[in-house]
Amino acid sequence: MAGVVLDGEDLSSFVAEIFVKHGMRADYAATLAEVLVWADLRGIDSHGVERVPRYLDLVARGDIDLKGEPQMQAVADALFLIDGGNQFGAVPMGLAMREAVTRARRSGIALGTIRRFGHSGALGFYAQWIARQGMAAIVMGSGMPLMAYHGAKAASLSTSPLAIAVPGGPSGVTMLDMASSIIANGRLRLAQRNNEQIPPGMALDAQGEPTTDPAKAVIPLPVGGPKGAGLALMFECLTSVLAGAPVLTAMLGPGKKTWHTQSQTVIAIDVAKFRPVEEFVSDIDLLDTVIHALPRLDPDEPIRIPGERAEKEAAQRAQSGIPLSDRLRRQLVEIAEKAGVTPPPAML
Repeated sequence: MAGVVLDGEDLSSFVAEIFVKHGMRADYAATLAEVLVWADLRGIDSHGVERVPRYLDLVARGDIDLKGEPQMQAVADALFLIDGGNQFGAVPMGLAMREAVTRARRSGIALGTIRRFGHSGALGFYAQWIARQGMAAIVMGSGMPLMAYHGAKAASLSTSPLAIAVPGGPSGVTMLDMASSIIANGRLRLAQRNNEQIPPGMALDAQGEPTTDPAKAVIPLPVGGPKGAGLALMFECLTSVLAGAPVLTAMLGPGKKTWHTQSQTVIAIDVAKFRPVEEFVSDIDLLDTVIHALPRLDPDEPIRIPGERAEKEAAQRAQSGIPLSDRLRRQLVEIAEKAGVTPPPAML
């Protein structure tokens, strides 16, 4: 079998059941599966169900506690802190996005820092959800050293992602979702598994030398050199350090602790406090229209708004299904069999 195509809801239910069988609360498992399938629908396969085998490895290693319960602490009217309890990030981040919107409704703006949790998936999921509530959203993240600091030969920064979203635009939300690295770490791992050549200037090997060999490329480089490195460093300051759980100093400094952990900061801004949301949306729609109408450098290449390609892909995959490689299909079927879960018929 060359691969399969699965309905998004079927895939989400299947993945959720796998994590329930491993001891996760059903509602938490459903949230985790929703975040992963959201990425797959948008063609961000490196952050979709491709992560399931890796996630279960982290559980087996003891880095993730599937029974962990996030704890929230109110810092001020518009500020809050969530300790993720070493749970997968989708759980505390789901709590954070809802809390941010609730507090922003009262105060006009809300900021929350979230610490001590595992991989949270694509940050765009959380930013888009906040924007669909009529809010502007900024979500930034940090974590273990994976990317080289500009000028360094070793993994010394997280690939620190950033998602910014506002209501309005062709799909209802205009959103930028990016990593601070030229190539996301998940995309690098996917290229390795699929034996895809890495373009020059994107990654280093374990010795800190430039490489295009997918089997050797292990350290992504920052986008824009010192600019991407600077962003990633400041995201560490505004997430892990602000939350009282520094990551990079613990992993790079004396002792060099090693564990899987992340921190993030979520900001929600209530547009309605500034102006009617409908007027804001209308202006965003107009801005997107103006950008689309710009003269093209290449007549054959369309000008796209941030997130536009992914939303078109989501609409298409919602109709046609989510494609899985045969390699991933076999991995998931094996995991399901060990857990006592019946895969969707299309996977067998």
